[in-house]
Order: sequence, then C-alpha cells, then structure tokens
Amino acid sequence: MITPEYIIGIGFPLLLITISGHIIWKSTDSFEVAADYLGRKMSHGVKGATLNAVASSMPEFLTTMFFLFYIKNEDVFADSFSGGLGVVAGSAVFNILVIPLAIILFGGVLLHGGLRIQKSVIKRDGVFLVLLNIILIVIVAQQELKAFHALILVFSYLFYLLLLRKGMGLGEKNEPADASKYQIPAVRLTARHFLLLDLKKLLLNGRQLNRITAWSTLLISTAVMSMGTWMLVEGTKLLGEKSYGEGGSIADLMGLQAFHGLGIPVVFLSVLLAAAATSIPDTMISVRDSRKGNHDDAISNAIGSNIFDISFAIGFPLLLYTLIHGNVIMSEQIQLVSFGILIAMWFINIAVVLLFIPRKMNIRLRAALLLLLYLLFIIFIISERNENITHMFESIINAIQQIL
Repeated sequence: MITPEYIIGIGFPLLLITISGHIIWKSTDSFEVAADYLGRKMSHGVKGATLNAVASSMPEFLTTMFFLFYIKNEDVFADSFSGGLGVVAGSAVFNILVIPLAIILFGGVLLHGGLRIQKSVIKRDGVFLVLLNIILIVIVAQQELKAFHALILVFSYLFYLLLLRKGMGLGEKNEPADASKYQIPAVRLTARHFLLLDLKKLLLNGRQLNRITAWSTLLISTAVMSMGTWMLVEGTKLLGEKSYGEGGSIADLMGLQAFHGLGIPVVFLSVLLAAAATSIPDTMISVRDSRKGNHDDAISNAIGSNIFDISFAIGFPLLLYTLIHGNVIMSEQIQLVSFGILIAMWFINIAVVLLFIPRKMNIRLRAALLLLLYLLFIIFIISERNENITHMFESIINAIQQIL
C-alpha cells in the first residue's frame, strides 16, 4: 500500500540526489576551467585522459571516500565498499556509452561529418581499460579486500601515467592559447548566481586565470564538490534502507526517522542513480571538447575517466580504509552483485573499444549501438538477482579463487 510515509521516504532521498547532482555539476564546471588552464600545453588525447579525466572523475573519488569512511559497512543494505563500487561501475558504463552518444548527438559530430579520433588513442587507453577491468574483477572475487589489493589498483594508475608521459607526443599539440581565452568576462553578480551556485562566475568574475587563481579555484571547487557528494551518498543510503531509523544524519536532524526507503542493496541504486549524478560533469566536459573539435580529448576523457575511476577512485580510498580500519569483508550477496556488475562493465568496455576502432562505420549506427548497449545494461541490472545468473557468477568466482 502506498502511504504518505512511503512517498516522502522515497521522494526525500531522490530530492537529495537531484540537488547533489546540480552541486557536483556546477563545482566540476569551475574545476574544469582551472584544469583546462593548467593543461593548456598538453597534447590532445593526453590532456583528455589525465587532467580532464581527473576533473570529471573527482565526484566518483569523493563518493567512494564518503561511502567507506562515512557509512562504514553499517549493514548489508548500506555496504560501504559496494556503494563506492556501484557508483564507479555505473559511472564507467555511463561514461563509455552515454558520453560518446552525447558527443555524437550534441557535440557537433553529425554536422562535421563524423568523429576525428586517432585510433592510437583508442587502442592505448582502451586496451589498458580492459586489462584494468580484469584486475578489478579478480580482486572483487577474493571477497576480503586488503591493502595489497588497493596498492595494485593505485600502482596501475601510476603505470598508466608513466605510459602517457612516454607518449606525450601522441596526438596533435594544442595551439598556444590566446590569453583572452583565460580571461573570465565580468558580469554583475546577482542572487541568481548564488542560488544556482555558479562557481565560475562567483570565483573568477572578471579575473585573468593564472597559476594562483587556477589552483585556488581547484581547491574551492573540490570543497563544494565534497558537499555535493556527501549529499549524494546520504540520499542513496536513505533510499536503500528499510527504515530511516537504521541511520542517516540528515533524516535524524529533520525528524524523518519514521519514514522508510526501498529496502534494497545500495549497490543497485549506486549503479543507476548515483552514477548518473556523478557522470553529468563527464558528459558536459566531453560535449564541450567535441564542439571545439577536440574529439580526441572528448573520447579519451570518457575512457580516461574510467581508468581513473577503476584504479585510483577505488584504489586510494580502499588503501586508506584498510590501513586505518583493516580489511573490507564483503557479504556474499554484495560480492555476487558487485561481481556481476563488473563482468557486465568488462564486456561493455570491450564492445565500445571495438566499436570505435573501425574507420568506416556509419556514425548513426554507432550511436544506435551505444544506446542499445546501455538499455541492455539497465535490463541486466534489474534482472541480476535472478537465481540462474547468481549461480553462474558463484561458479566463476569459485573458479577464480581456485586458480589463485
């Protein structure tokens, strides 16, 4: 029976998630401006896979930090690591399917006759992403996550940066930037700028970007983004709980303890809702790059974001947590769900890399296949709790454990 308590219990966390998405979007907007200035001398493709990827993936990193250190494995419905893993996996799928789709539809690709991408960029980042995905699958199959596992992920990202440094010549060089490009036009600030949290105007109104203003903007944007990701984690956690009485600081402060959420594992909500909220910045940055004609940056940002998410956004928070609180032990249910999501993400990563390598494939066909893959992913998430699928993943996990 649908009651007012049920409607408010679901509507309140959805409102938190919506507001958090806006905060994350606006803070990443100012973050990207500063990152663009700091990376102005990098070559195309390298900039997208590093600075742009880190800028747009900061929400996933901060979300994983909050899930691990704020929730702390309260119960199976708020399993901390699975929440962060769900956000990263869902965001990774969103990045590699929806972002290229958005680039094709809204990034001026159809008007300019197709994507201008160096296949070496796709092969370099795509192959590394697929291999990194396998590493994460093997780690999650262990169930008990240790500092050693986290170090593998962190060093994987450091190795990726080393590869990029050796290939700094890859891609066309950025043209020397016109100084006026980094002069933020002055406008009359109004209450609207504060209400909509227009950080770019609030922080840089009429100012010329330099190293000091760029780094200060990065720090302030990260602080605001942290507030948004905290709201995102809180909203996702409340939506997944059986009853608000099980915890939730915002609900407690507002006297909403009598309400209840959906009562399903938070990893499902993280994959679909929280991941979409954190992936808005990735989409905006890539579409902007595409409109400028920087298709290498636009696509490599999507793939590079996934590399950062899988390696550093999961690895570094996990490393800190295991060093401070000890190993993370996932419940069997959460392990199976997380494992299945990672398997799906792996297949999707392979499919998309293969999809962008051919030069002669029709751009509209590519867009249709990207949309189809995302719809199939959603259907898979909804049906993943099927017993036959669960038994299949149990067999794969057991086989990996026996090999290791």
